[in-house]
Amino acid sequence: MAEIGNKIPQNWKKIEETEQKAKEQTGDPEAGFNPSLFFFGKDGRHLPLQMKYRSKKGKKGQETFTKSYRDLSIYALFCPFTGKPLYDNSEELVKG
Repeated sequence: MAEIGNKIPQNWKKIEETEQKAKEQTGDPEAGFNPSLFFFGKDGRHLPLQMKYRSKKGKKGQETFTKSYRDLSIYALFCPFTGKPLYDNSEELVKG
């Protein structure tokens, strides 16, 4: 994937507000979106979204899916709450 551009701080506001609400409602000062992903680089944290998928098994033409799910982490280019771009080049990356 192409390099992510600079963050748009005002568009991260709703994400931060949502995390603050989770902290208040749970009483956990560390509540929030998955903090274990994308904390590297000079621009710091990115918002990971967790997805689930099942692997295919069997022979071609008779494939089925496994019963168990695997995790797939992606990171958001747009705020899931407002739809606003999180980076200055979010639109370009979607077209890319």
